[in-house]
Amino acid sequence: MKFTMSPSRAYLLGLWKGRRTENGVGVEGRRELCEVFVKLCLDEKFAQPDKVKFQENNVSEFDKCFFYNSALRAWLDTELKKREERLRHKNEFAANYFAGVFDAKGGFTDVNGREILYFIGDDVDELVLLRLGFRAKKEGSRVAVLSNDFYGWLHPYLRMERSKKF
Repeated sequence: MKFTMSPSRAYLLGLWKGRRTENGVGVEGRRELCEVFVKLCLDEKFAQPDKVKFQENNVSEFDKCFFYNSALRAWLDTELKKREERLRHKNEFAANYFAGVFDAKGGFTDVNGREILYFIGDDVDELVLLRLGFRAKKEGSRVAVLSNDFYGWLHPYLRMERSKKF
């Protein structure tokens, strides 16, 4: 099966990158995150509703949902390696990808009275943001985005309520 990139699939890539499971194609996180992931996969017809496995974890606050689709998993792995070339323009694809990453593992932190947006990312994420014209600084696994206009660019594509600030 052949897959092509679309804005919603770019969001899925970002979400999956941040919270992927070891087995199958899935995410591990809060219930809202799992619901967003499953809805997106069903809308894109990546999985059948009866094939999605959901594991509710009573010990920790994280649940897990996944399904098996080896062609999709291979495509996501390939697209993850191509991020540097695929996300070189400030468009809907890049905005959806970073919205997915932010929804998966992002937040705000207060630095000297100023709120800074951050997400858990890698060197490629930092490089892509710098090429798109945003000021970003990676420290450890966190990528802090220092540009004020980044959240406004991202906001229309966020799908989780906890990520929406205004």
